[in-house]
Amino acid sequence: MEIERIIGRYSNRKKGPLFIALAAIHGNEQAGIHALRRVFSHLEAHNPAFIGEIAGITGNLQAVRSGRRFMDMDLNRQWYPEKVERLSNTRRAELELPEEIEQKELMILFERLKKHTPYNPIILIDFHTTSASGGTFAICNENQHSLNIAKNLGVPVITGIEGTVSGTTLHYFRDLGLCAFGFEAGQHDELASIDRMEAAVWLSLERIGCIKREDIPEFDKHHRALHKLGEGIPGVVSFSYRHPVKSEDAFEMKPGYRNFQPIAEGEVLANDKSGPIAARKDGMILMPLYQKQGEDGFFIVTELAN
Repeated sequence: MEIERIIGRYSNRKKGPLFIALAAIHGNEQAGIHALRRVFSHLEAHNPAFIGEIAGITGNLQAVRSGRRFMDMDLNRQWYPEKVERLSNTRRAELELPEEIEQKELMILFERLKKHTPYNPIILIDFHTTSASGGTFAICNENQHSLNIAKNLGVPVITGIEGTVSGTTLHYFRDLGLCAFGFEAGQHDELASIDRMEAAVWLSLERIGCIKREDIPEFDKHHRALHKLGEGIPGVVSFSYRHPVKSEDAFEMKPGYRNFQPIAEGEVLANDKSGPIAARKDGMILMPLYQKQGEDGFFIVTELAN
C-alpha cells in the first residue's frame, strides 16, 4: 500500500479537540503508520459518535519510502526557531535537501490546521520506537495539558526534554502554544509496538473527550496493556543527561542495555574512537543507540522527587 502524507482524517463535524497523530518522522519507525490505519479502519467501518477530529500524518515520507531513519539529517532535530523562520520565508521549490522539503510541507500542513480548523484545542501525539528493547513511555513538552494526557496512558512519563534535546516537534508545538507529547512504543520491529500505539490513540481520544469508552474496540484490553507496562517503573522521571554522537565518532553501545535499566556512575556504557564512555551519574538508561543512524548515544533519566 502506498504511503501518503495524510494517513486519515475522521470527524462528525462536532466542535471539540483536533487530535493530530504524527507517525514516522523517523523513516525507520513505521509502527505508527500501521497503528493509525487500524484506528481509521475502525472509525470508517463503524462511524461512532465523535467530538472534534483526528488527523493522522506521515512525518518523513522520503525516508519512509527508502526505509531509512533519515536521508540527510534527523527531521526531529530541525524544529528550532531559526530553522523554522528560514523555511517559512523560503518557497518549497527553492529547497533541495530532502528533510527541508519534508519539514516545509509539514509546516504548511500544521499552519493550515492551526489557522483554519474549527476544532480546539489542538493536541499532537508524536509516535516513535527505539532500537533497544524494554521500554514504553511518553515524553512531554512544558504544556501542563500534555502532561495530564500522557499520565493517563499509565506508562512512565519523561519530562525535561526542553533542556536536553533541541529542535523536536515538541519544541515546535510548544512555541506555537499547543499541547504535544511523544509516545515511544517499544522496539522498532516488535509487532506489539503497533498494538501499544493503537492503544495510546484510543486512550488519548477518550481522555480528551473525542469518543466515549463504549465506542472504543476492546478499551479495557488497551488500558490494561499500557498500564501493566508501567508497573515497577517510576511514574514521572526527568532527563538528566544526553550523550551526543556524530557519525565520525565510531560510537558503539555495549550490548544488552534495556530502557529504564538502572546504571551507576562510572559504569562503562559504550566506546568510541576516544575510548570508553562511562556514566556520569546514577540513574536509568534510556534509548541506548543500537542502530547506525542517530545523534543520541543514550540518555540518563532520574526519578523526580515527590
